[in-house]
Amino acid sequence: MSSTICIIIPCYNEASRLPSDTFLQYQQRHPNVRFCFVNDGSKDQTLAVLKHLAQRNPAQNEVLHLEQNQGKAGAVRAGMLHMQESSAVDYIGYFDADLATPLEAINDLEAYLDSNPGRQMVMGSRIQHLGTHIQRNTQRHYIGRVIATGISLILQLPVYDTQCGAKLFRRAIVPVAFKSPFISPWLFDVEILARLIQHFGRTNLGDFVAEMPLREWIEQSDSRVKLSYMFQMPVELYKIYRTYRT
Repeated sequence: MSSTICIIIPCYNEASRLPSDTFLQYQQRHPNVRFCFVNDGSKDQTLAVLKHLAQRNPAQNEVLHLEQNQGKAGAVRAGMLHMQESSAVDYIGYFDADLATPLEAINDLEAYLDSNPGRQMVMGSRIQHLGTHIQRNTQRHYIGRVIATGISLILQLPVYDTQCGAKLFRRAIVPVAFKSPFISPWLFDVEILARLIQHFGRTNLGDFVAEMPLREWIEQSDSRVKLSYMFQMPVELYKIYRTYRT
């Protein structure tokens, strides 16, 4: 019997690029997977697009509307807590709206948690090796590796890819990971790990959290994280370090 899953999709001004038919086609094949689309104060027609999508398959689609833009961190947090409180699902996770990570990866993440009952969270990881198709902008890739090295030093853990937007949690751990607002709008994945370190202990974290290489990840041209933001990241990483250091 398949686990019941809800995936949070944060949406900000996605009216022109949300692949509605892709979601509906996936849902036909996977009736155990629901989606909660969080409209993060969009200024275009995103809310109307999401409502229409929900009307086409209300059993598997829900829309959570935020009047004010809260950033990706706030939108994901709102969706995760909403579904944790209101829905009897086994797993709750989040994916990016552009589907750089294909929806089929949900099944791989689900299978990992099903096969590893002690794990509370599994993170998709963009590791390029034989048998995978990982397509990333070269400049962003190398900048990302520098940032990943800094994150590993801050967390004191050998984490390869905290920033991949494909993660799945057991429902019970969601309140721990999302208990309070995040410091950073984009580096909240790092804060999630920092909170889990505080909860489980650094030396024990590997027993509860794992990275799983994705089979496919294709970077989309309309990235919402601008390269100029890279200069702000060290400041936010320092704030995270100062807040969560143990």
